Amino acid sequence: MGQARSPRHEVVLAAALALALSGCAGAQRRGATRRPIPPLAKAVVRTAKSYLPEEEKGRKLPKDCSDYVHAVFKENGIELPRTSLEMARRGEPLASSGDLQMGDLVFFSGSKPSSTVGHIGIYVNNGIFIHFAKEETGVTMESMYSDYYRKRYLKARRVIP
Repeated sequence: MGQARSPRHEVVLAAALALALSGCAGAQRRGATRRPIPPLAKAVVRTAKSYLPEEEKGRKLPKDCSDYVHAVFKENGIELPRTSLEMARRGEPLASSGDLQMGDLVFFSGSKPSSTVGHIGIYVNNGIFIHFAKEETGVTMESMYSDYYRKRYLKARRVIP
């Protein structure tokens, strides 16, 4: 037999369910239509994840963040410039971070917040991006909404048609 629930407990459960459901619907801007994720975008993210330390099997470590992104896209048949600053000029600009989709390039300022591109990553999904942070940690997946990256986010570009 189940536990008896108080009316307050029922209200809390209903509110939690409403919040959860509105959070799912709110993840996409009202009126915005999502395009299907292109197979190439999925392949790019799969390749990007293959560089993670737990997955890496004899891969040559990238020199820096832009070398990493360049290598991942090249392995999937997309030629990008070598530096993050040059990559920031390629593809279609996205109006906001709410428009991000798998495989998009995300750009950040360097170690100090500024308006100059100094770091790049590849958007995975749900606010997560993958990037080469530094030699000690290698490739990692992180939240764009962490204090560090939220303060440094500059823009995004779509290079996968």
